Amino acid sequence: MDSKFKDQPNIIPFYKRCKICNSFLLNTSEIEGTLMFYCQNCQVFTKWSHGTMLHKSLLSHTLIEKLITIFLDKRTPKEAENILSYYFVDQKTSLVTIRKYFTLFSQITLTYYQEQRNYVLLEKDIEIDETHLFREKKSFAPHRRYKNSSVWIFGMKQRKSDQFILIPLKVRDEETLIPLIRKHVKRGSTIYTDSFSVYVNNWQKVSKLAPFGFVHFFVNHRIEFVSKVSKEIHTNSIEGLWSLVKKDLKNWRYTNKYELLIARFSFQNTLNKEKQIDYFNKKLSEYA
Repeated sequence: MDSKFKDQPNIIPFYKRCKICNSFLLNTSEIEGTLMFYCQNCQVFTKWSHGTMLHKSLLSHTLIEKLITIFLDKRTPKEAENILSYYFVDQKTSLVTIRKYFTLFSQITLTYYQEQRNYVLLEKDIEIDETHLFREKKSFAPHRRYKNSSVWIFGMKQRKSDQFILIPLKVRDEETLIPLIRKHVKRGSTIYTDSFSVYVNNWQKVSKLAPFGFVHFFVNHRIEFVSKVSKEIHTNSIEGLWSLVKKDLKNWRYTNKYELLIARFSFQNTLNKEKQIDYFNKKLSEYA
């Protein structure tokens, strides 16, 4: 096996609850290639994936662990297929199967995204912007299975930090964006934006965010990208984030489940690898 996999901490559960008495189980056995936990009180085995979204999986726990490792390494399904075909891994798996499992793994990251999003509070210097993920394509071709609806991503990025929040939206009006800013940005923080009418009254050249307790600087992108007033007034950090997001999502064209893709991107870029593994271990131990 590749040394990369040897050095990787266990992702598959190292404990399980008994399917009968619900007590913690640590004793394991491998029966016909399947990891099982044994309960001495009930004298029964509980499969490692019992009660999880992988309970119907026919793949071995070692292969699933490798797939998760590759997934957390920000590889695409096609790259995973190539890695698993290497002679020192020798667990060739179809691309269709890999995509299926990567979608399941993305659903785990979506759970984290949904759990944590309500508690994100950015502070100090924050850049705010929106980007069009894709526009709705009008087509009368009957053979197309589906079409993507127009989707915006609203983003807030804390400068000099890995912290950010991405929220997919259908509309970007004041009634939608300002409550999100007030919820996720600490009062008294400094916000940097462009001159979008949600943030700025462009007739009077005044901020619409300042009345809510924020220090707000903005730059008119039709004229300049860095303000002549101060080099600190720009949105370059979040523009850089958009480049990473779009490059990442471009590699995952096989799905139009953009919320899963955004959740996966956020999970992989705000948590370090150790915390990612801990979360997967927890969810595969108790996920219902």
